[in-house]
Amino acid sequence: MAGKGIITVRVDDETKEKATELFEELGLSLSAAINIFLKRSIRDGGLPFDLVRKEDKRRKIKPLHSSGKRK
Repeated sequence: MAGKGIITVRVDDETKEKATELFEELGLSLSAAINIFLKRSIRDGGLPFDLVRKEDKRRKIKPLHSSGKRK
């Protein structure tokens, strides 16, 4: 088995507490959850989720037909 490295991450107390609580409910330690994230990122070749700006989420979808009637 490969050796274990140490990663130090700065995060605000509230985020750490909420994440720890969430992952404990899932039966995971914060360390295990971070390891899952890192391994999934490696497997996927990037972040395991899409990054979008907030305004992109609110972008309106244009209708297929401007009149609203299908031909």
